[in-house]
Amino acid sequence: MLLSDVYLWLSQSRIATSKLNRILDKIPATRLWDQFDAEGKYLLDDKTFSALKRTRSTDFIERAKQYLKLNNIEYVTRADPVFPTALAQSEVNPPVVLYYKGDLGILREPCIAVVGTRRASQYGKYVTEKIVSELAEKFTIVSGLATGIDGFAHAAALNAGGKTAAVLGSGLFNVTPVSNLKLFDEICSKGIVMSEYPPDTHASEYTFPQRNRIISGLCRGVLVVEAANKSGSLITADCALEQGRDVFAVPGDIDKPRSFGTNKLIVQGATAVTCAQDIFDHYDISRVKRKSRSRTDELDLVERRILDILNDGEKSFDALAETSGLSVSELNTALSTLMIFGLIRERSKNIYCATQE
Repeated sequence: MLLSDVYLWLSQSRIATSKLNRILDKIPATRLWDQFDAEGKYLLDDKTFSALKRTRSTDFIERAKQYLKLNNIEYVTRADPVFPTALAQSEVNPPVVLYYKGDLGILREPCIAVVGTRRASQYGKYVTEKIVSELAEKFTIVSGLATGIDGFAHAAALNAGGKTAAVLGSGLFNVTPVSNLKLFDEICSKGIVMSEYPPDTHASEYTFPQRNRIISGLCRGVLVVEAANKSGSLITADCALEQGRDVFAVPGDIDKPRSFGTNKLIVQGATAVTCAQDIFDHYDISRVKRKSRSRTDELDLVERRILDILNDGEKSFDALAETSGLSVSELNTALSTLMIFGLIRERSKNIYCATQE
């Protein structure tokens, strides 16, 4: 029996990775397969023994492999030489199998995780897009495909022509949120989407925190953009510390709940980040600085008009609407474009100002 097939058997048994790793610490995988009845009854509790016994057959494994192939899902096991080296470390609680769609090779390049709250502010979106668009020059951007900061990070990496990897808290057939399905498809074609769970696995309160260790485990460091005190992003930061990875955080307003978690991380020793260069400097990464280009050349007349107004001083949304004569939808579209280009920012709620690049 091939070792990779044995690992696939263990994964398809639906037993928690932490339990599987405890078992494998006691008995090698091939011996567990070859001497299952004797070793298993001695080492395993009844529930675990039954789960493994139910899937322990070469026919079952072949059917599982055929099922994955028919659904265009690839997999890599810990026995394979292309399994991500960073995930093989014991501190990561390494998965036995990764199911994926996309280019596994991008995980061999330096990776950095960018995570944050699902309830991101306009400031959080602006910061994520600005920093990630530059980080993507040198790093594969890793995140969790959640709404908010995660989704912004993936999109910013793709928009910058960079590479991105999404780690799911479910199987590949049960992508959540549904609103990110289009982004899921784009990452599959231009990056990689992966999960340690068999494709039909549904997400749960258990699976999301578990996947966070893989997000951090793949990376040299984790950047937290916005996070409340009980944010799942802080779990990722804790995983990073346990795994010996670096933790970075974007500081925020001291009276905004979305910044409580990130500010706390900085107080506890995380490296404060206000631009991508802070991370490049941390790793002593040299980069060819892009020639300053006039992004205003890409603006239409409406966007130029809003920028001209803000160059004269900050304005509220209502004041901009009154001065410009634009409808709410037209103004929102123009403001979104200007923020993506980094030409303006939302200084506080519904108050906008031009940036100084």
